[in-house]
Amino acid sequence: MTERSRILRIYLPTVAGTLIWIAAIVAAPWLKSRGIDGARWLYACFAPICHQSPSRSFFLAGFPLAVCARCFGVYAGFAAGLLLYPFRRGFSSVRVPKWQTFFLVSAPIVFDTGGNLLRLWDTGDGLRFLTGLLWGAILPFYFIAGIGGLRRSFRRDRSSRGESRRVE
Repeated sequence: MTERSRILRIYLPTVAGTLIWIAAIVAAPWLKSRGIDGARWLYACFAPICHQSPSRSFFLAGFPLAVCARCFGVYAGFAAGLLLYPFRRGFSSVRVPKWQTFFLVSAPIVFDTGGNLLRLWDTGDGLRFLTGLLWGAILPFYFIAGIGGLRRSFRRDRSSRGESRRVE
């Protein structure tokens, strides 16, 4: 199997999963506005990963999204990063961006979140979304490289133990 096809076997399911994830976030208020019981289940699914405070959330059809504005920005940024991935990295090799890039892109969300937690300021939803969007956009470059590395090490480990390999 070529490196390109290995990367695509990570990339394509990641795109599909991300689109389903974002659709679920948006579906929750839409379903709730129509009185459909599935909305409660979607909100409950996102509760462990987001505070879901309505005062820090975007609204759709009169109800808050299933996650706050910052979390929605992270997920939208992740989707945007996935769209950029083929243009920036291509599918011929998996490389992790420089650590300096990660720290540079992480600085705004860390600074803003820290200021909010320390009650130095209260950022509006638009800026929360933008800091999340910026940070989320870098994550696919690490995610795809990380999954690719795990798959390679798993294959190496299996072959070093003499286990038979599945034909790919």
